[in-house]
Amino acid sequence: MTEKTQTDAKSEYLSICDIWKDSVHKIITKAEFQTPLYIQAYTQVHAEFLHSIDNIYGTCYMWQKQYFDKLGIDKNAIDAYAKLYENLTEYVIKSMDAYAEYQKYRADVAIEAMKSGNIYVRQCLDMYAKMISLWNPSLKK
Repeated sequence: MTEKTQTDAKSEYLSICDIWKDSVHKIITKAEFQTPLYIQAYTQVHAEFLHSIDNIYGTCYMWQKQYFDKLGIDKNAIDAYAKLYENLTEYVIKSMDAYAEYQKYRADVAIEAMKSGNIYVRQCLDMYAKMISLWNPSLKK
């Protein structure tokens, strides 16, 4: 660090707590700005994965159609199988919706717990500061 930078840093901060607060604020701000990038990257990877699976089924369709058509499966059996698969598909979609709701609820609970925790920490620190000021009269202002 140059002498001028050292002087600027010394005049900018009044206490160690100022340094900590500033440093933590910079890191938190950086993390907040990068969160959308992480979410976007995950979303793109996830979407591509799902499209790949869809493409695999689309590619296999022609072979499967030829194979199953040669078996001569009864139309009633195919219709019954379609109903079974529709029910299974509905069940999977409802399960996905329920899981999404659960994740939202879980996130809401976590956020509320953090907010409550922050309130509790602030109250404890306020009480601590009051106790210290009672023990050390020079801290009273």
